[in-house]
Amino acid sequence: MSSRSVLLLTPDLSDNSTGRAEVLWTLAESLGWRCRVVAPTGDELWYPVRGSAFARDCAVVADDGLVAELAARSDLVIAVKPLPGSFGRALEVAGSTPVLLDIDDPDLESILGVGQPIRALAKAVLRRRRVRAARRLRRRVGEHPVIVSNPVLQRRYGGEVVPHARLDTGPGAEAASTSPTVVFVGTNRRHKGLGVLRRAVADAGLRLAITDDPPRDRLPHEDWVGPTTLDEGRELVRRGDIVVIPSMPGEVHSTAQLPAKLIDAMIAGRAIAVADFEPLRWALGDTGRVFAPGDPRALTAVLDELRDPALRRELGDAARRRALELFTVDAVRPVFRDACVSAAERGPG
Repeated sequence: MSSRSVLLLTPDLSDNSTGRAEVLWTLAESLGWRCRVVAPTGDELWYPVRGSAFARDCAVVADDGLVAELAARSDLVIAVKPLPGSFGRALEVAGSTPVLLDIDDPDLESILGVGQPIRALAKAVLRRRRVRAARRLRRRVGEHPVIVSNPVLQRRYGGEVVPHARLDTGPGAEAASTSPTVVFVGTNRRHKGLGVLRRAVADAGLRLAITDDPPRDRLPHEDWVGPTTLDEGRELVRRGDIVVIPSMPGEVHSTAQLPAKLIDAMIAGRAIAVADFEPLRWALGDTGRVFAPGDPRALTAVLDELRDPALRRELGDAARRRALELFTVDAVRPVFRDACVSAAERGPG
């Protein structure tokens, strides 16, 4: 595949699955491959990628016949997530074109309520069709080669680890303030732990910047900047002092998800604190601080420690070195290329 064509099938261009598609598109583009991104739905493109070069290669195509034609003109179809609108669609339209399945989140486990018997029963009753579809797709995962975003998913599904890759945009602002600003890139959803973060930042007496619209209980030390593009979010991270990923316990996604915003923070050389989940620990290594999920007191203690500019510089420099080694486009490109070439040479499943 020295100069080839790749078709990315993603379930919905309006949701955050498009973020993973952007990562794979960037890797393909860096190899000089032609890459199109197609979804069956998506009234509006996912906000963070609007206006980007990636957006120009995205299209909603509801007609499976047209997608089958695109697949026939491609060397490889990559299904972004094992969901009906991507993997299920690939199984229907790929024809003789090989399919590579990308799994970056525990989406099937979430739909099926894996490890949560009561929730699983409720979903089987209330969302019967969705659960049946997920079960069918789960049975077919082993028929095609797989790439995954982190080692936790690799243990479950096999395949090669292709983490979220970012271009190296250089280090952010120098750590100097003894009254640092904490940055949270994401939306205000319970499972993301923003409530814990808000309480910890208030107790530590620091400032907090959040990329979402302000709630009714907004506090004076909080700066709710509204939704941002990927570039705007990265710039906020570069200007900030501490980046926190406070994922909550008891959530399927927390146990096997590697947020791309962690990679952005590492590349920018920020001091980072993450909830104690394996994918976050794996990515961060020993270059940041880990705290008990859902525990605002533990997070407050970490924030108090990170007031020290010298410590923030030390951790940030280490995080950036690790990111340059593991998570840049240059670092990830070889394993992505080899996985794609192997899938193409293997042929249709």
